Amino acid sequence: MWRPVIVNESNVTLIEEKLIDLEIRLTHQEDHILSLDKIIYEQDKLLTALLEKVKQMDEKLKSTGENNILSTDEETPPPHY
Repeated sequence: MWRPVIVNESNVTLIEEKLIDLEIRLTHQEDHILSLDKIIYEQDKLLTALLEKVKQMDEKLKSTGENNILSTDEETPPPHY
């Protein structure tokens, strides 16, 4: 059931304080979202660069082929043996 609200100076002050608090929270959230957006953008650039590097290394490894790999009999032992 709807009841009329009695408007007085105390109620108006309380509503203004709540509105100011909400505006402050919204501003902080917007700042936080912007900083997270920048982080995501930088991570995306890094991920793209890393994927390209892996692709290059994979192509290089495939181009060397298995002919360049020595068998264990042909390989010289490390100096500490």
